[in-house]
Amino acid sequence: MGKLTRQGGQTFMGGLNRVFHCNHYNAHLQMSILMSVGLPEHDPELLLIEAASVLVQRLKNSGYSQKELINEFSFCGFGWLQQVNERLWETLFSHYGDSTYTHGKPGKVGYFNAGYIQGITGYVTEQSKAKQLGDSVDQYQVDLTQVDTSTEYLINAMPLSPVPERFAFEGCCARQTAVDENKVIEAVQSLPLFGRCGTHDTGLIDAFGVVLTHHFADYYNRISYQTYFAMRQAGIPEEDIKEIFIQSGHICAFNTFGGIMSSPEWYAVVEPQCQNREDWLHGMIAVINALGWGMYRIEKIVAEKEFIVRIYNSYEGVGYRRLYPASTDKSLSFLAMGAMLGLIHLLWKVDIREKPDLDQAFYVSQFNNPNNSYTVEQTHAIAAGDEYDRILIYK
Repeated sequence: MGKLTRQGGQTFMGGLNRVFHCNHYNAHLQMSILMSVGLPEHDPELLLIEAASVLVQRLKNSGYSQKELINEFSFCGFGWLQQVNERLWETLFSHYGDSTYTHGKPGKVGYFNAGYIQGITGYVTEQSKAKQLGDSVDQYQVDLTQVDTSTEYLINAMPLSPVPERFAFEGCCARQTAVDENKVIEAVQSLPLFGRCGTHDTGLIDAFGVVLTHHFADYYNRISYQTYFAMRQAGIPEEDIKEIFIQSGHICAFNTFGGIMSSPEWYAVVEPQCQNREDWLHGMIAVINALGWGMYRIEKIVAEKEFIVRIYNSYEGVGYRRLYPASTDKSLSFLAMGAMLGLIHLLWKVDIREKPDLDQAFYVSQFNNPNNSYTVEQTHAIAAGDEYDRILIYK
């Protein structure tokens, strides 16, 4: 299994950037991808499989053994994977089979798992059984047709940028927070946020009231941007497409950030450093900087009115440039926009400090209600050649 290293706000294993995301984000992003079924020259199910397969094959080519790939599947929270015979694999426990969900008809949703197995074996793989359909396990069939290995999609080298210190911007905040970012980051990185694959383990990561994965950043970027381009090509309005992906980040913030800011760990480490909501914002930004998403820096706070965050080495911006030439579009960091909008909503729309029940009813009636909502924009983008992503949230 690859050694875990950190640089510039990003986390790497096996040379690939890994980011923490929850089952809610994974479910809604996958559902967004599957909404593109039927578009010309675009197969979302195949995309979900091949985007994983290419990355696992890359690890295999770098020297990973089959055993190491199986162990890493569990370590990263994807579940408990085993080979039954030459043509059959199964997951007794699976993030995508047990922890994600669908709206509407249940189905075989283990596309990532199929792609992971396909990358290990080098053969085309499809899901044959699914717990969502009443089966006891999620099962995957290898049909011994060799995979086309020419689908490598990480085509550009993209070096990381230096990161400025906090409060490096003129007029940043009315006062500098007492929240110790380094202490918060160290505390988060010391948590056992990994899955285990022993006899009585599940390979899942239960934390903060959600189920986490330490996922491939390039997987998220590949499936998101390829689908975005396919939708644009089909004539779907740009703003409608972006809203679909931004909403996945908004849901992620509600569940993951909300869970973190309700957790015993938060109240043990971060909350004692906080005097007001601005401190809570600084505290949560420090937590984000431990998730592999890049390095977030607050540029401006005007409480209840305007918030500006810069993101150096954002996994979306850097990832976009690993995939494509520079864009002329400066609003392509969909997760960051949705997550930052959600964070402001948690603090200045519903006030997470009052410890509301973060259930679906509260999400619909309060958090995602258009009344008293903020607006989010992206003004700078690494994808467009800028030094950083810059997210503006305002009322």
